[in-house]
Amino acid sequence: MRQLGTLKDERAAQRFADFLLTKGIAVSLEPDHDGSRIWVRNEDHLEPARKEFAAFTASPDAPIYQEAGRLAEQLRTEERRRVEEARKNFVDVSTRWRRGLARRAPVTLFLIAASIVVAVVTNLGANRTADAYFSIVSYQIQGDSVYYKLLSHGWYREPWRLVTPIFLHFGFWHILFNMMWMVQLGPLIEATRGSWRFAVFTLAIAILSNLAQYWWGPGGPLFGGMSGVVYGLFGYIWMKSRYEPGSGFYLTPNTVTWMIGWFILCMTGVVGPIANYAHGGGLVVGIILGRWPSLWRSLRRSASRGR
Repeated sequence: MRQLGTLKDERAAQRFADFLLTKGIAVSLEPDHDGSRIWVRNEDHLEPARKEFAAFTASPDAPIYQEAGRLAEQLRTEERRRVEEARKNFVDVSTRWRRGLARRAPVTLFLIAASIVVAVVTNLGANRTADAYFSIVSYQIQGDSVYYKLLSHGWYREPWRLVTPIFLHFGFWHILFNMMWMVQLGPLIEATRGSWRFAVFTLAIAILSNLAQYWWGPGGPLFGGMSGVVYGLFGYIWMKSRYEPGSGFYLTPNTVTWMIGWFILCMTGVVGPIANYAHGGGLVVGIILGRWPSLWRSLRRSASRGR
């Protein structure tokens, strides 16, 4: 939040806050010995709020401000209704945990099962010959050197290679961490958005995060893991819970702090070689997919007001 200014008259401050709410700008009022401090919750709204603040201080008793209270109360009532619906949706989703995973989230179950099967086949990454069948391009290892071509067989002939690196895992803790988060995040989105939509969503994250790691990360095709998808799911739910409280998605602040903290820790290299570009690519895709609908609606509302 950013402080906008202070108004000595508390009633005038509330009147101004009501007016800003009708403009789609949410603020918080903080009582102070000088009056009421006004804080803008979204920094993107700071500049238009400053313009409105200047106009209000010049003419605080204008009719336009007097009439804002009724409309603002209607908006608050509508927001309370959406929040209540979101709570109901959240409860409905959580009760689905009592059902079998295969019924409520078959795509998530498939992703977990495929990861376990590939882990067994590749001996958790120790079998490099088997790893090469699932890598983004085929490769050979001779001594300490890895030989591959950027498009060794052509993705048009082996398109599955754009996806299959997500099933590769290198070590017990690697797969355990990723599967734990898939169980937490996958069913929440799949049960809410539907299995087909979730499948397409997961494919998009997998392909783009794999390409990001392949093109910009070290090691060429020697990478794998579901963590890019996990961060994509996290980014999606994070944006929905933050900007669309009526969507039914929710993440605790501790979860957000933990995921972002782990993301940063991995980038330092302290925990060893990590597919950081896959993490980043997945997170960016998830954030875009989660944020875009509400952002698009805001842009359309702004465009309508400008006409």
